[in-house]
Amino acid sequence: MLLQLNVQNLATLASVDLELTGGCIAVTGDTGAGKSLILDALELALGARADTGLVRAGTDRAQIIAEFDISRLPSAKAWLTNNELDQDHELVLRRTLTSEGRSKAYVNGTPVSTSQLKELSEQLVLMHTQHANQKLLQTKHQLALLDEFADQGLARDAFQTAYRDWVETLSALDLLKTDASKADAERELLGFQVDELNTFDLQEGEFEQLDQEQRQLASGDSFLRITEQTLGILAGDETGGLISHSERVAADIGQITNGHTGLQNAADLLNQASIALTEARHEIQHAHDQFDLDPERLQFVEDRLAQVFQLARKHKVEPDELVSHHQSLVARLTGIAEANDRIPMLEQEAKEREEVANERAIELTRVRTIAAQQLSDEVTANFPGLGMEHAKLEIQLTPNDSLTATGAESLQFFFQPNPGQQGGALSKIASGGELSRVSLAIQVITATRLATPMLVFDEVDVGIGGKTAAKVGELLNELADNAQVLVVTHQPQVAGQADQHLHVQKQSDADITISEARLLTRAERIDEIARMLGGHTITESTRQAAAELLRD
Repeated sequence: MLLQLNVQNLATLASVDLELTGGCIAVTGDTGAGKSLILDALELALGARADTGLVRAGTDRAQIIAEFDISRLPSAKAWLTNNELDQDHELVLRRTLTSEGRSKAYVNGTPVSTSQLKELSEQLVLMHTQHANQKLLQTKHQLALLDEFADQGLARDAFQTAYRDWVETLSALDLLKTDASKADAERELLGFQVDELNTFDLQEGEFEQLDQEQRQLASGDSFLRITEQTLGILAGDETGGLISHSERVAADIGQITNGHTGLQNAADLLNQASIALTEARHEIQHAHDQFDLDPERLQFVEDRLAQVFQLARKHKVEPDELVSHHQSLVARLTGIAEANDRIPMLEQEAKEREEVANERAIELTRVRTIAAQQLSDEVTANFPGLGMEHAKLEIQLTPNDSLTATGAESLQFFFQPNPGQQGGALSKIASGGELSRVSLAIQVITATRLATPMLVFDEVDVGIGGKTAAKVGELLNELADNAQVLVVTHQPQVAGQADQHLHVQKQSDADITISEARLLTRAERIDEIARMLGGHTITESTRQAAAELLRD
């Protein structure tokens, strides 16, 4: 529950510091006094969208701090643990807004995103604002409300998980069948292309090797002519060749180096040149002897290269990419075969998941049917106290032709205001006042099933008074036995039922407007309830009536 709420510089709320207890807390004040700002502050602390217009004029920053007791809320403790945030029995939320538009949120002093804050806040507070009546007219909201009342949505969540698994499997199956259908059309072409490339059997690196060999063989005549000429020059004839001349020159120079030391380097160079020429001759001779001018081999190499280029053009790839292209075609053909093999397996999986989804849907229908009858009875039972003695609410479930994401049935809130009067959908039959009372009855009853430790009601008692208002106060007070209830009200009968009374008052002068919010003492509560009963002039009779309304 909410233990403390501190607000600084939020619109007209300059500074508010409230210490709250359990039970029912009434919030009262004149229209426009700033009661809604208390709810705005709480919603901001819980992660609502920030509006820079709420920062008090003349200040740089607004701040809201909300402290909660979570000693009996294991889900909130688990959330803190999962998000690696410090946690104890108390939880402190802090939200800051700057006039420049920046907003920051903190949980127990650690910065968090607003999305994280909203996840946590769903476990702390349930807001019933003035929009709740209109939401009640939405089928989606009605269904969610019934599911929460039934078992806090457990059966619905189980069904939706099974339904989602089934739909995802069907989607995967349809995609696979479509892909397989397209693949079947290209299977014949793929098979022909793969067979052709399999027959040719080009190996990795073979193209480069063939290209090099073709260049060598095609230039064979020039190779033999040049190598033979070179060997002749190096070896020479009976008069000697380049090698023998270089050896002789090196020897002659070597004989005179003792007397002419400046020739030593030249002698060394001549010796090295002679050795290099000899080694070059050996290598040229070896290459010449190894070379085989084979016209048949040349013809084979050129024919295979021509086939490589032909296949490359046919498949629209570069010659050196033909092997990888061949591998990709084989993989595609294999994938088609595997896809066809997977279809029966996926069909079986889809069938099994459909069975699970149907089982979960049957269980959800069972849970909803029981909850619909119980909620209809309990809401109808509260109508007389709310001034609708003969009204009746019946939650009707109608089977769908097939499963949908929300289950096997659709829902309608059937409302009959009076006996003999034609009933119909709540959205079409109920007047504004009737809708407000139906909404209140449903909210109070469904709230008893929720684990949320704090409930906030914003003027749910609009348009009622007298005994009906007293009954609303009783209902809210009963609800406060299991949860902390904060209710903004204009009804003295409701305020009198509260355990604490928060009064909001606005004061203005020529320069500044300030809203003050504080908890009232018993004597102050009597005066405030008397004002609500009789206007701003408080008499002894209105004060006496207020004292009688005040619950001891």
